[in-house]
Amino acid sequence: MENQVIHRKTRAAQAKMGLRERGKLERRRRIQAVARREFMEKGYDVATTRDIAALAEVGIGTLFTYAKDKRELLMMIVNDDLDEVSEQAERAINTDKSLLEQITAFFRPRYDYWAAHPALGRPIVREIMDVVGATDEPGPETARFYERRPRMVKALQQIVSRGQTTGQATKTASASLIASLFLTIYLTEVRRWLNQEKPDAVEGLARFRELADLAIRGVRPD
Repeated sequence: MENQVIHRKTRAAQAKMGLRERGKLERRRRIQAVARREFMEKGYDVATTRDIAALAEVGIGTLFTYAKDKRELLMMIVNDDLDEVSEQAERAINTDKSLLEQITAFFRPRYDYWAAHPALGRPIVREIMDVVGATDEPGPETARFYERRPRMVKALQQIVSRGQTTGQATKTASASLIASLFLTIYLTEVRRWLNQEKPDAVEGLARFRELADLAIRGVRPD
């Protein structure tokens, strides 16, 4: 009898815990959905965390348990998206193609994503620069955003290593250094491109491709 009572209490506790976790996930989903809509429609600078909390039907204190500030909210929105974009980018690589084609294919999903969400991309670029010079610890969503960078570099290194093997890239520099060059070109170009009123993915990727091709060929005269 005593064991039955214990089991019932255990099941009740588990059900309560499950309900609590589902509630947390639902609140997070509402906050993300509202924040995305507010940032896209009003703009990141105009939207406020107080309005987002009210529209998501949570207290401002509750909102801050999910994201400590507006930057974290922005990062929360794009992180899930960018995880999928990263997977698309890696699947897009065709090892039978040239070095330039592989590099271009790798970055195409990112241009497509930012072209579809420029209202999120522009503040992301600015906030990233602010984080670089900040002295305080980044929030978990911002840290998660940066944790994606080594994965990008690793994928680029693999592309470059194949290019070195086939004679399409120099072996006088490490694959890591060359991968960093391509990533730097992308980060610089995407900032310029996103500043346009209506960033076009085709135009942005074409410009990146030209610069990547120039990097591969070099600027020394033949």
